[in-house]
Amino acid sequence: MIFRQILAKDGGCLTYVFGCTQSGELFVVDPKYELIDEILKLSDSLKMRIGYILDTHTHADHISGARKLGSITGANVYYHETSRVRFPVERVGDGEEIRSGNTKVKIMYTPGHTPDSISLLIYDRRRDESWSEPWAVLTGDTLFVGSVGRVDIVGERSEEQLFHSLRKLKDLPDYVEIYPAHTSGSACGFGISGKPVSTIGFERRFNQLFAIEDKETFIKRMALTKMPRPMEFKENIERNQEGVI
Repeated sequence: MIFRQILAKDGGCLTYVFGCTQSGELFVVDPKYELIDEILKLSDSLKMRIGYILDTHTHADHISGARKLGSITGANVYYHETSRVRFPVERVGDGEEIRSGNTKVKIMYTPGHTPDSISLLIYDRRRDESWSEPWAVLTGDTLFVGSVGRVDIVGERSEEQLFHSLRKLKDLPDYVEIYPAHTSGSACGFGISGKPVSTIGFERRFNQLFAIEDKETFIKRMALTKMPRPMEFKENIERNQEGVI
């Protein structure tokens, strides 16, 4: 399997490009608009076509390149079925799967940061012929290395939703690697580590918010992590719902 993590120059945004060399198809997750040319060059250098584009949620901190990348490549763009995007996309629900060659992506619905947030379980048949155990999960803005996503963007009962979403991630085996949508420098979470990858087990041990088992305690602790809300969040959400070409 090809697996690449691309760090944007600002905002701590992470984009993922991965896929099966046998099928010659790539998945692109959370493409930032400014990274479109870099993603296309990577696709060309790998001699693999972009077949699937997924946003883990409607982003507030930056402009998504999903719609434009889809228009250039002809690839389908995927959002969770609750998303309010107003352009043609494939809508996916909890537990649905996308397969390409030896690669499988399984949708895990993890609302809280936004109502349409998803995490993506990654399976590689070359590692596990039964495709029963994921080796990684792309957690979007739900779980970061050292922190969790902010909950004041949109939606009600966000803290409670995030608590239950984190419990779903906590049920994964300790060895599963986590790849978030941001590293340090992002406004989407408080105290995010500069380390761009971790494991469920490491975060269970050292991520203080992720380790909390009691819902009321979690909600109280989240209240202490509130950050100033950037003015551009509302405009970015509107533009991403419309889809920028």
